[in-house]
Amino acid sequence: MSSLTPLARLMSAAVLAASVFLIPHAANAISMDKSSTIRDQCEISIGPDLIGIVSYMPDRSRDRFCGEFPATGRIILTIDLIAERLRELPIEVRIVKESGRPLSEEDDLGPATVAYLPPRVYPGGAVPVEHVFDEAGDYAAFISVTESSGARRTTRFAFTVGGFWQFYATAMLAGVALAGAVFAYWTHAGDRKGFRRARPFG
Repeated sequence: MSSLTPLARLMSAAVLAASVFLIPHAANAISMDKSSTIRDQCEISIGPDLIGIVSYMPDRSRDRFCGEFPATGRIILTIDLIAERLRELPIEVRIVKESGRPLSEEDDLGPATVAYLPPRVYPGGAVPVEHVFDEAGDYAAFISVTESSGARRTTRFAFTVGGFWQFYATAMLAGVALAGAVFAYWTHAGDRKGFRRARPFG
């Protein structure tokens, strides 16, 4: 018969349930599943045209990310101009930090801007944007294209830096501490029962 008391068994079950729920969700957020395609995760439209966004944290991981970055630091976003016609038009990129609410292109984005690439033509089809994100929080990349007619179209790509991992890291560390406490209690209870069994009578 198990030496665990009902309380210890309950605590063990809670730790197991937390691990089953938290660890897979955290892993999915930290990096993209290598079996999935980037386009399934990061493809967005800018008017009638499509662009893809491939993101890396080269100082921390070789994985690709989309939408959620597990920590602050250097991030490289590469914008793939899937529609070939975009490779002949000026592309502008502005990354802003959002505080309190999502921003739109109608807002004054200047004070919130953390990185900016002026309009430029990218005939190779790749627009690299590199920035060191020192603060965790919500961000958005505003990607604009200017048509030959002068018309301007903009799309918004929202992402978070640091927040998800920081939240779940605390929960998982608490789970590890709780598991350690359960193990210590279980071991101590087993030692006490063994001592009582070994004590001679009379």
